[in-house]
Amino acid sequence: MHGAWGQRSSLPDPNDAERARCRAIRCLPGEIAPLVLLPGDPARAERISERHLHNSRLVMVNREFHSYTGEYRGAHVSVISTGLGSPGAAMVMEDLALLGVKAAIRVGTAGSAQTWINPGDLVIATGAVRDEGVSRHYVELAHPAVADLRVINALRAASSAAGIKGIHCGIVHTSDAFKSPVLARGLADATAARVLAFEMETSALLILGGLRGVATGSILSIDGWVSNVLAGNMVPDHAARDRAVTAMIGVALEAAVALHGEIPDAARG
Repeated sequence: MHGAWGQRSSLPDPNDAERARCRAIRCLPGEIAPLVLLPGDPARAERISERHLHNSRLVMVNREFHSYTGEYRGAHVSVISTGLGSPGAAMVMEDLALLGVKAAIRVGTAGSAQTWINPGDLVIATGAVRDEGVSRHYVELAHPAVADLRVINALRAASSAAGIKGIHCGIVHTSDAFKSPVLARGLADATAARVLAFEMETSALLILGGLRGVATGSILSIDGWVSNVLAGNMVPDHAARDRAVTAMIGVALEAAVALHGEIPDAARG
């Protein structure tokens, strides 16, 4: 075990001046791999590190940002938790660009906006509705949040190779609040526009990844329906979610391996 959430006794000082250049993750060049998975939950980051990576180590803990680096099928891969919501996710992406990361894939959970997308299914985001407050500080809302095509294709190929049936590709909606009057009023329109799922980080990651030259994508496991949350049922389908999370992690790691040789260093090309 890597230790309890927030344990720092054997880690470097996050307030070191050189580490403080990366405001969120407090890591140094060489500590983070060129390929990064981005769960929101620190516990999920630990789980990926322990169960899926070889020779993995906890690199740094700073607030909700927990960074691990290891290997998967010969490729160096890092896993970094972004915390809940777009502000932390945007800060992490800024740091990844400083550290020369080539590609980043969000691995998170989401609520379905469609009756035909069920708990336990996976959604690959081709783009995201920018209904969060962070990305508009970087570019106007008319600028779309679009996933890198190479990442989309790698995720699709990996899910196909794994034989996953409940896989969907399309637009997701990134929001700052899951249970709000504004979201409730807009859900019918979003559903009619074939928005597949609602979550809290993807659009900020896609915008920042595009601006900073990091090939970025997002794959999400569905744990319930947004309409249930709005009706007051906040309990996800835990069993379906856990099955989907395991499948999602496997797909994302296989996609990362495929991207290893496809995306040039610094992802500027």
